[in-house]
Amino acid sequence: MSDIFEENKRLREELEYKDKKLQEISKMYFDVLNELKKTQALLRQFLNENTPSSKLPFKYPSKEKSNEEPKPRGKPEGSNGGNKEAPESVDKKINAKLGGKCLRCGKIISKKDIGIRIRYVYDAIIKAMVIEVEEEFYPCDCGEFCIGTHPEIPQRGMIGYNLQTLFTELKFNFSGSYANISKFFDNVTHGKINFSPKAINDYIGGIASKLEHSYDKIESELKNEDYAYSDETSWPVNGELWYLWLFVTTNFVFIKIQNSRARRVITDIFGEDYHGGIISDCFKVYDNFAEWYQKCWAHLLRKAKFEAEKYPRKNIVKFYEQLKKLHREMSDFLLENPSKELRIEKKKEFEKKLNEIINYKYWCKEAQSIVDNRLKAYRNHWLTAIEIEGISLDNNLCERKIRGSIGWRKMLGGHKTREGTKQYAIIQTHRETWKHQGKYPYNEMLNVLRN
Repeated sequence: MSDIFEENKRLREELEYKDKKLQEISKMYFDVLNELKKTQALLRQFLNENTPSSKLPFKYPSKEKSNEEPKPRGKPEGSNGGNKEAPESVDKKINAKLGGKCLRCGKIISKKDIGIRIRYVYDAIIKAMVIEVEEEFYPCDCGEFCIGTHPEIPQRGMIGYNLQTLFTELKFNFSGSYANISKFFDNVTHGKINFSPKAINDYIGGIASKLEHSYDKIESELKNEDYAYSDETSWPVNGELWYLWLFVTTNFVFIKIQNSRARRVITDIFGEDYHGGIISDCFKVYDNFAEWYQKCWAHLLRKAKFEAEKYPRKNIVKFYEQLKKLHREMSDFLLENPSKELRIEKKKEFEKKLNEIINYKYWCKEAQSIVDNRLKAYRNHWLTAIEIEGISLDNNLCERKIRGSIGWRKMLGGHKTREGTKQYAIIQTHRETWKHQGKYPYNEMLNVLRN
């Protein structure tokens, strides 16, 4: 009898031990599962349908592409290497003379066998110029200190118009730091132009102040434009998360940096009842304030492609192919510059094709999610570009413009002060607007400073 009790006790202890081990293993399992979910959530911030291809940690080329011979770079052998037309004017002419012998074999070269050809070499120099100004002045009895003026020089300060414009271009076109700009000019001018980073910063601030009235005027004009492409991106300001908003209209490119990604940023500019249209992604702050919308097909296709590559055995692949085919048909149609009547007619045809995709009952959950959250949620906003002339099916124009600011964010990490964000928005708005209007920002900035 005692043996049975002993065996029973041993089995209970063994069972308790196994239960304890099972609880420990279960706890470890759920801890690992929670860590996995956190890691997946973190990865989705960096690897999703909006991740640029340049940022992907791995790329698998298609079988067809991997078997192809890479194309040789440059022009074919035997060409002169030129890729520019002859210039309208030449600043300098020089003669390049042959030696008396062939450099390879030493053969004597006869003058009668020498040929002549013309080629053009493009060069540039940064030449320091120190201007001595004999300046008239007069201390008036009224207390005013009158100073003489000249159109080629600023009335005050030591930095001329050309140098101020060069500082601006290096800062905003190449995202250079003030310290590096200072070192650059000290280097290329052999020390003749040597201004501290603080001095350059102050002059950039002065330029922004000069352009502020024009910036405010552009902002007030946006609500009168027929449509606007819109996008936003994160923008660090002294360690805090702010946002750079960029709008592209027919006439302007406008940048605003705010500590908000909320609807009020847009309504402060366009009002609550904007008479025109907005071309954007499916970010909800754009909803219900404009007369019409065109949602971005590039974002839609990117999302569908991302899911199709993630689940290659589901019919999300078929869904993506159908969307891509429809988008290609619409893009080809718009390239023909069709009449208004033809646009209205074709829109009905494209609506029918899009509705067939939307109403298909057997999509997998990934495809159905895109249908419900994008195609159905914004059902009347996908084909506006077919009917309205002058706009595109995507928001790529705005994304290309906003890409010009990404270099600044990567190189300089956004801004340290709110004043810096204001100066950047003012100056970059003008530079991008001038480019948008087909003008040269350097020349336009120089004209602004002189006038």
